[in-house]
Amino acid sequence: MIYCTNCGTASPDEANFCAKCGQPLHPASGGAEASRQSARAETPDPRTEKTLWEGKPSDLGDKIRSGLLMNNVHYKITSQRLIVTTGLVGKKSDEVELVRVKDVALEKTAMDRMMGVGTITIYSTDPTTPEIRLEDVPDAEKVKDLLRGAVRAEKEHYGTRYREDL
Repeated sequence: MIYCTNCGTASPDEANFCAKCGQPLHPASGGAEASRQSARAETPDPRTEKTLWEGKPSDLGDKIRSGLLMNNVHYKITSQRLIVTTGLVGKKSDEVELVRVKDVALEKTAMDRMMGVGTITIYSTDPTTPEIRLEDVPDAEKVKDLLRGAVRAEKEHYGTRYREDL
C-alpha cells in the first residue's frame, strides 16, 4: 500500500494517482514538471552566501578579555561580504561588499609575530566604510589570502574590471 502525501488515502502500490484527490503518488508519475521541480529543490543555488571564515581578535589582552566575557569584537568573511560586529550590550555592525574592496594590506609588529597574529586593513570604495581594520587576527596571512581570493571571485562574478587612472 502507498499513501497519498496530499490527503493520506491508501492506494495500491501499482497506482500512479490518488483515487480520492488525483495527486501523483510517485515522483516519476508527476511528469517532466515534477521532476524539474524536485531537481531544482535538490540543487543548491551557487550564489547563496557562505561563511568562509569567522574569528575574534586573539592577542594576549584579547584572550584575557575573552576569559572575562568582555571580548566583544567579531569578524566574519562570507562569499559576498565582510562583517565586523562590535559592542557588549549595544551592537554595531560594519559591512563591506567584497566587490567594493580595492586593496588588502597586512601588518605584523614584532609583538604580533610573537603572538602569531596580525592586522589586516581593507580599503574599499564604500563611502561609509572606506577602511576596515581586522586587528589581532590569528593566522593573518591565511585569512588575508582567503579574503583576496573571495574578492577576486566576487569581482569575476560581477565582471568588475580593474582600471588605473594615469
